[in-house]
Amino acid sequence: MWRLSTIFSVLSVLFWAVNAKNIPFAWHGRFYKSVLYYLWINRNPAAIEADVFRTKVWTSRSPAMECDANGHKSNSTYFSDLDIARTDLMVDVFKKMLLNTKKETGIWPYLPLGAVVSIFRREIKPYAKYSIKSKIIGWDEKWLFIVSRFELAGSPKACAISISKYVFKLGRKTIAPRDALKQCGLWSPEVEAKGYDGRKKVQGLLDLDQLEEEKF
Repeated sequence: MWRLSTIFSVLSVLFWAVNAKNIPFAWHGRFYKSVLYYLWINRNPAAIEADVFRTKVWTSRSPAMECDANGHKSNSTYFSDLDIARTDLMVDVFKKMLLNTKKETGIWPYLPLGAVVSIFRREIKPYAKYSIKSKIIGWDEKWLFIVSRFELAGSPKACAISISKYVFKLGRKTIAPRDALKQCGLWSPEVEAKGYDGRKKVQGLLDLDQLEEEKF
């Protein structure tokens, strides 16, 4: 007969096996995987795609530890998934700028997140497979905007839609998205016009900045 300690060990292994996505430091591993891949392993600029508006797809499942009392993926966990999906997109698109800036200045530029707004449409059940489709939609003089869409496998309907904005920083200096695109060889008047049209679609995210002055 198995000892109580053996049973506990087996149950613990099974528990973490079905919740591997949420073990300590698993998020960090997924986050830095893209950074290491694009900036060290596959750093050849010739491998860069020429379309700044291309879609990147990241797939995952929602283990039990990501689900809330309602029996579906918790709203809060969408944001940790977005971190991974957006990083994979941003480092891929701006690889050339990141590498060249580091070579020229000795400093890595960084891309802090400025805001994210999400709309939840449909639930994601435990262990259901889903994808996050992310793409750059536009920019202004300071911010670059990304739209992300959560979809269940085999369904074109959105479970959630998110808009995020990023800023490019080199030390305390802000790099305009237009300049970052030029460094990557991705800017043209046609690209700028399409980016301007995309920015108009997310103008509401910029308008939220006015709430900083709201009195509480």
